[in-house]
Amino acid sequence: MKIDLHIHSRFSDGLDELDELIPKISEAGIDVFALTDHDRTDGWDQAAELARKHGLSFIPGIEITTQGKFNDHPFGIHLLAYLPDPSHPELKQLLQENQLLREVRMKQFVENLQPDYPGLTYQHVIEGAKALSTLGRPDLVDALWRLGTFTDVQEIWEGPVAKGSPYYVSIKARDVLEIIKIVRNAGGVPVMAHPLSRLDSDDNQPLHFPEKHFELMVEAGLLGLETSHIEVSDKMRIVLEAFAAKHDLITTGSSDYHGPKGKKIANTLAVRTTSLEMLKRIISAGTGTAPTLSHQL
Repeated sequence: MKIDLHIHSRFSDGLDELDELIPKISEAGIDVFALTDHDRTDGWDQAAELARKHGLSFIPGIEITTQGKFNDHPFGIHLLAYLPDPSHPELKQLLQENQLLREVRMKQFVENLQPDYPGLTYQHVIEGAKALSTLGRPDLVDALWRLGTFTDVQEIWEGPVAKGSPYYVSIKARDVLEIIKIVRNAGGVPVMAHPLSRLDSDDNQPLHFPEKHFELMVEAGLLGLETSHIEVSDKMRIVLEAFAAKHDLITTGSSDYHGPKGKKIANTLAVRTTSLEMLKRIISAGTGTAPTLSHQL
């Protein structure tokens, strides 16, 4: 059974509409998938309906923006939340807050870029985004591309919108320890996405494993780590899996698929997968929302 638990659609920074995405998931031979758009759950109902149509099993999920600390320096942490109740008041408020933070961040990003790219406006950015989608850097890349200034999309990713760029704006999200507790209160299963792969840049790995901080996350209710991801180095994966074994955590492997083109072109569907044993643990621990199952697990 092929299981991919980290996939994005146009409801956040993915490139595929759900009616395009679900057939691709089926064609890739995936049996069970999770939709994990950033900070929103708008696509869940449609994804469940399309999953049934294509004979797939669907795990509702979210990728939530949070912040942690590494050597006393703040850094962004993405937390995958599987099977939470989207109507839970704390979680609902958190997702609305994060969506607003992303809008504020995008406006500041545009303001930083405008002196050198005067044709860029916030309106130009949102015109290219899907209604009710979460704004992210892919929307900014698309807007800059439509200005006609660049000849290669990768130039934009590695230039003006890169994390080391002078224009870059981070998201001032809530502390990960608080958000882990909110996910658990909403009946969800919190799993840290691509751990420690993005401290300073997308390919940077830490020199030392911050075990103390990870233990604080476990104490707060963290249930798993996405140890198999193309942005997590082999050496770091070994360290993460040892930590997971020590604390009896769920370990997952996922594609983090965003679409056929763009920055994450290597993140093909099912490039990494999760075991059936770990999927069963997620389903057993998740009490907020029921999965849509077309298979006997």
